[in-house]
Amino acid sequence: MKQRWRLFGQCLFRLIIVGCIALAISGLFNVYYGLGFVIVALLIEVCVHVISGVRMLEWLTGSDVTRIPMDQSELWRKVFDRMYENRKALITNTRRLEEREARYLKTLSAIPEGIVLVKNDWVLSWWNPRAEELFGLRGERHVGRHLLAVIDDRALINYVRGEQYDAPLIWQRPGSNQRIEIRIVVADANNALIVARDVTEQERLHATRRDFVANVSHELRTPLTVLSGFIEMARQGAEINAHIKPQHLDLMRDQAERMQRLVDDLLTLSRLEMSENTQEPERIAMDELVSSILSEMRIVDKGMHSLSGELTPATLVGFKDEIRSAVQNLMTNAVRYTPEGGSVIVSCRTNADGTVQVSVKDNGIGIKEEDIPRLTERFYRVDKSRSRATGGTGLGLAIVKHVLMHHKGQLQIESEAGKGSCFTLRFPGADTNASNR
Repeated sequence: MKQRWRLFGQCLFRLIIVGCIALAISGLFNVYYGLGFVIVALLIEVCVHVISGVRMLEWLTGSDVTRIPMDQSELWRKVFDRMYENRKALITNTRRLEEREARYLKTLSAIPEGIVLVKNDWVLSWWNPRAEELFGLRGERHVGRHLLAVIDDRALINYVRGEQYDAPLIWQRPGSNQRIEIRIVVADANNALIVARDVTEQERLHATRRDFVANVSHELRTPLTVLSGFIEMARQGAEINAHIKPQHLDLMRDQAERMQRLVDDLLTLSRLEMSENTQEPERIAMDELVSSILSEMRIVDKGMHSLSGELTPATLVGFKDEIRSAVQNLMTNAVRYTPEGGSVIVSCRTNADGTVQVSVKDNGIGIKEEDIPRLTERFYRVDKSRSRATGGTGLGLAIVKHVLMHHKGQLQIESEAGKGSCFTLRFPGADTNASNR
């Protein structure tokens, strides 16, 4: 307020001076000279203000705002000072906002999800590299265009137009097996955010979990049904023929053993997947381990097949129980799927590259080529009826796969329908394995 009165006083003082000079000129000469002086003085004052205004405009539109024109009246000097402070604050705030926006955009660019910013009725404003990959957006070519003019997909168009964004859209990306979860977050009337996340693997895991539960339930249903039926007969006091009773007991025992094998395999598989092994890795003489398994298999097989071994010294470092389980599963499968009188050959050797190789070869029923990639899936069976008849749980090769993963090994399968199969395990040798642990 004080500054305002001061500036008003300066203007009033100049007017009084001009008036006094004009009266003096009128008295000395005539009134017209005095009036002319007033007009000229007013014109000069207007010109000074116009020139100052033009200089301010040039100063505001110029690139260098740090230099203020010095030859100004006090009034305009105050105006320039105030404009300078305001513009300086504006530039500082603008730079701060630009830096903050750059940080936000850099952060959004690093996010693994696809991010698309849209404005004013779904007009594309910005997107990160992941969104560019998912939606096929390309730089300046698509900035400013309508979202639905760029992405020609009926499901996505209906989702955007439906304006029901509480639930996400699971979008099947055209031309691929990718499934993308689309979420739209509306910030205000003029801004929205589209978040795209690849859920292909997540959905695959959900499907695997559902299939696993369904398969376990299916595998347990038959033995439980048999046991429940006999228990109910006994509970009701049904008379059973003495000749048939031993058969019923044998069947109950077989079904109980089948459930026990299934539970044991599930626990083994779970332990392998979670890498829960409290034992320390040890040096394993693979030729001796394979020889002991071969001896056990001969006892169980009771001479129904020709079981032979081609064993040479081989050593690796690992978990003996897990490797025994893997080799035993392969040999059990070979016997199970080889007709009576067939042959099974197990070999063990150290390769030239230092890896330890264990192979189980049979001349059984073999496997079709299209089935080989799925053999290590849980509960996958090439011939479901034959597998259940031979007592398999459908988890053997899944266990083998996880044992190999735990030991950084590899599985090779060679088979032809009707001509037998050869399953080969390759493990890092003792020196290599020890150096990796």
